[in-house]
Amino acid sequence: MKRAAVAVSVCFAMAPSVAFAFDWSIKASETETVELNSNQYLRNSPAGSVGSYTTLNADAQARTPTSKFNVVADGTYRKYWGPGAAGTASEFLNYGFKTRYEVQEKNKFDREYVEASWRQQSTSLALLNELGVTLPVSGFINRLTASGGIDRSITAIDTVSLLATSTRTTYEPSSGGLPFTDTLARGNWRRSLNSVTAINLSSEYQLLEYGNTFNTQVQIFREQAGFDATLSPLLSFRANAGAVYIVTDRGVSSSTFGGVTSAIPVSSTAADWIGDAVLTYRMLKSTTLSLTVSKSVGPSIVGSLFKRDSITASLIHNLNSRSTLSFSTSANRQISSTTTDFASASATYSYNLTREWLTSLTYRYLHRFASTGGATIIDPVTGTPTVSGTGPADSHSLMFVATHNWTVLPSGN
Repeated sequence: MKRAAVAVSVCFAMAPSVAFAFDWSIKASETETVELNSNQYLRNSPAGSVGSYTTLNADAQARTPTSKFNVVADGTYRKYWGPGAAGTASEFLNYGFKTRYEVQEKNKFDREYVEASWRQQSTSLALLNELGVTLPVSGFINRLTASGGIDRSITAIDTVSLLATSTRTTYEPSSGGLPFTDTLARGNWRRSLNSVTAINLSSEYQLLEYGNTFNTQVQIFREQAGFDATLSPLLSFRANAGAVYIVTDRGVSSSTFGGVTSAIPVSSTAADWIGDAVLTYRMLKSTTLSLTVSKSVGPSIVGSLFKRDSITASLIHNLNSRSTLSFSTSANRQISSTTTDFASASATYSYNLTREWLTSLTYRYLHRFASTGGATIIDPVTGTPTVSGTGPADSHSLMFVATHNWTVLPSGN
């Protein structure tokens, strides 16, 4: 919390010196959500619960003809009631701050930016959102992130993007989890072959440094190539594919994705292929169909490594200028020390009451298949669970959301 206070103080200290150069505006929003769920935590013995979520968000933005400065703050409070919430934490808090400064150059593709953020959330909430794991733990996860990047149009048809970011994750109290640092550097080159098609090449390096007894390090190398094509005003397609290579130094198991725990540090390597593809088809003037396929390898919010395969299909239909009906279905596989499959389907009706008030009603069905392929559900490096259970489970939920957006300070100040 002290780091966040310092960051906010610095931002406000800077404000007077640039007040006459920037055009300031401030926007805010409040979202209230009520959820009825038959099995919120996907337990083998389901029981119903009621959840209430409140989210507040404020965005202060300052502009000049060539630059933009943002300060964003948000917070969410969650509360659960009912037999489905018994035996686990029923209250969760998640809040944070983010600042970003961006400079635009000769056109919209040329820019430089720096960004810093700090976020604190309940450890229980982080595990629930990321892994579907529920544990009777207390305390918080703190994430401090610094990023910077450059986008450049080096020719009329070539664009280069560079990104560097680093996140430090710690716990309050310190015994709540394993601290680690996640640093990533990425380079991307895009060439437009014509008005319809472009090719993309990307190279990425990620370093995970864990604060355990062995000071374990995991290096992840990703190399991908792909293309995107606007085949017609109604149809577009994007795809990337490549390889991932993982090197584990001073690890505590014989495999990056689990294995037999060792009392002495061990090293290992692993390789796989990764990729993603997105197909977007505007079937009708008011109806859009999207299909997304993805295969990735990377760390969770608590640092445990996962391989994830997913496929998602969504259909959005604008009923009129105020209301929208959307459908989505997905299937994904999560692989760590065990393999767990999930399937879900949802339907959402959204309605804009006014320019400031938005509402939606969502039904969602989620099924978890029985886990396979491993005898343990604990990640050997971080010591955290990787799945919420080994047996099949499903849930039905009905969620009502109301959002109020308003302008605190309009632009032109």
